[in-house]
Amino acid sequence: MENEQTNELRKVKLLLLVEYLIFAGVFLLLGILFLTDVIKVADWKRYAFTYVTLVGGLWIIVDFFWCLFSPKRRAKNSMLDKSIVLPVGFALLVFDIYAITQGCSETLPYRWFIGGDLCYLGAVFIFESIYHWFRPIPGVIEAALADEEKKKSDEIGPQ
Repeated sequence: MENEQTNELRKVKLLLLVEYLIFAGVFLLLGILFLTDVIKVADWKRYAFTYVTLVGGLWIIVDFFWCLFSPKRRAKNSMLDKSIVLPVGFALLVFDIYAITQGCSETLPYRWFIGGDLCYLGAVFIFESIYHWFRPIPGVIEAALADEEKKKSDEIGPQ
């Protein structure tokens, strides 16, 4: 029985590892393409980036404090995950407010900001893929164990 739970948890951890590494690869690739100016920051991208990341940066901050002050939410999430992206939330919020006051001017360092944020998030996902292999997110463990219990009850059948 213990081996089956360990096996199910290992599958879930492997799936999470692959998912994190895919996100890391995509973010790093896009970040490098922005930093090297292969992807140009067009007019519409400046406006889209500013307003979308204004909401996203605010959500990162709200989510951190929600997890911090809610014992139920904190039990299922990793505070490290919330903490490690918090600097991005504050940086996005400050940059976006400044960009809005400047009319999303093309003279602002969008290329560096977008590329830097994406590379930072790529590095975060690489770190999280390694960290969560050894210390899985509590909600993931709970879901894996619940899935295993459901499989066992389905095998036994209705009584």
